[in-house]
Amino acid sequence: MKKYLIYMVSAALVVYGMSSCQKSALRATEYDLPSGMAYVRFVLLSPGTPSVMIKVNDKKINGNFTSGAGGIFPTNSGISEYAAVAQNGALKLSLPNTGTTNDSVVLFSGNMVTTSGQYYTTVLADTGSTRSLLSFMDNPGSFSDSGFTRLRFINASGKSPGLTLIRIDSSTASLVTRDTLFRNVAFGNATDFIKIPTNPVNAFLRYRLVRTSNGEIVGTPFTPLTGNSSNRRATTVITGGIWGTTFTPGVSFQIVNQ
Repeated sequence: MKKYLIYMVSAALVVYGMSSCQKSALRATEYDLPSGMAYVRFVLLSPGTPSVMIKVNDKKINGNFTSGAGGIFPTNSGISEYAAVAQNGALKLSLPNTGTTNDSVVLFSGNMVTTSGQYYTTVLADTGSTRSLLSFMDNPGSFSDSGFTRLRFINASGKSPGLTLIRIDSSTASLVTRDTLFRNVAFGNATDFIKIPTNPVNAFLRYRLVRTSNGEIVGTPFTPLTGNSSNRRATTVITGGIWGTTFTPGVSFQIVNQ
């Protein structure tokens, strides 16, 4: 019996040693996704647009209402949440008749281009007759080990020229690091996901937007992350507003894709 216990303890130590040598990895809770559906994160950045019902194939999917001028559904931008919708569904943003989910005023309608089993970020940009629906597949690729994150930029600032996104890391006035992450991204376009180091030294991460042609600063710095909270994540930075209007362009959201 004593000899048997020694064998058991030795085996346990070997298994523990093997597991401790593995690289760090994110482990998500397992769950079943509905089959035959596409998965979409809606970001509504149409200035002056009130809170709306989001309907796909005439079925309301948001629980209450979502601001058309700065709303997101599903609502938690800090985690990877998506709505399961019919592929290539007809999207409608509308105001209801009082006390019902029937449409009173339809503010936008258009067909989404999606594929079953794939993930998308779908953005409503600009306003009035020039509202635009932008949809991009969320495919961040493989992840490196700890110390890196993957980042993408979407220019949803209506009528804007090419924009460049700069990351500024700083904890004091004497300790500042500037990185040009994406250069000359036109309205309605998204970059690929790129790998960037997380921030183990400085306390704050800020994004600064500039006009590519002349370096003109756009909007105010955006501070979405602190410390290492972005480690081994895929995130998307999205600009909103409308160029040349009182709806000042700037970084509106950073959302987690994975």
